[in-house]
Amino acid sequence: MGTLEYKSKRRNREIGKDKIKYMKNNLWIFGDSQTYGHGLKFGFEYYDENPDLRKPHHTKLLAEYFNCNLINFSVCGCSNHDIIFRLINQMHKMKENDVVYIKTTYAGRTNVFTDDGEFKSIHLGFGEASQLKGRIEDKTIDALSKYTELYLDENQARFEVRDFIMIESLKLELEKRNIKVIFCTSEVLHDSIKKHFGWKTIEEETKGKFEGYGNLGFTAQKPFADFIIKEYESGNTFINPNPEFYGDIKSVRFDFSKPINQVKNLFEFVSRRDASRDYLEKTEYK
Repeated sequence: MGTLEYKSKRRNREIGKDKIKYMKNNLWIFGDSQTYGHGLKFGFEYYDENPDLRKPHHTKLLAEYFNCNLINFSVCGCSNHDIIFRLINQMHKMKENDVVYIKTTYAGRTNVFTDDGEFKSIHLGFGEASQLKGRIEDKTIDALSKYTELYLDENQARFEVRDFIMIESLKLELEKRNIKVIFCTSEVLHDSIKKHFGWKTIEEETKGKFEGYGNLGFTAQKPFADFIIKEYESGNTFINPNPEFYGDIKSVRFDFSKPINQVKNLFEFVSRRDASRDYLEKTEYK
């Protein structure tokens, strides 16, 4: 083997080692369009037509901060049920010192099995019935629309707390395995909070030229990543705004865990009329 050829192969091995070292741990992302990067990826008009405006997405900046490989399982328009399902489905692949970032969505979104086999996330209160037209029966669409209007929307806060408890339980399990978990609720990106911090949406950034459905634009990505990192470094891994911000945005803080703490035992005895704790009984079998 020649000297140059040997040096080249040795260098490739060293680069490979560096790459393996950098890729040792993963940042797993689970969320909706905000964490997916709606409008800010290849294939979206805003991204494709404005190469000079492009800036790194906040999920990439978080991956750089944690020195992790980015694995993003977010999907535009998904439900919390879908987010939880994807998280559970990937948990067996996660390893010690990995990082998981979960961003919830509107609790009113639900999932439907279409006739052509898709497990479709949908919010019929947002006028998304057209997405199901021809894919399930019209009478089913009507029934789901009424269910959303008369029950799901009316009880959205309760469903949201249920989702919080499920995610918090998974978070505790992952943390037992020495996996870092950051849980960020959808209300963190409430319109008044975005305006308060100056996090511009795609619509605001382009003065209405591009439709972004309220998703953050390029200029907001680093400030939002910095915000998540600041909360994490302060020891806050359940990032949820206090309800007082609705009346006074200056009072906003992001360590509001009361919904979980108040009702964390509510679902422990689901579908049980008694409050027995069978799993604590010490029964001897002879």
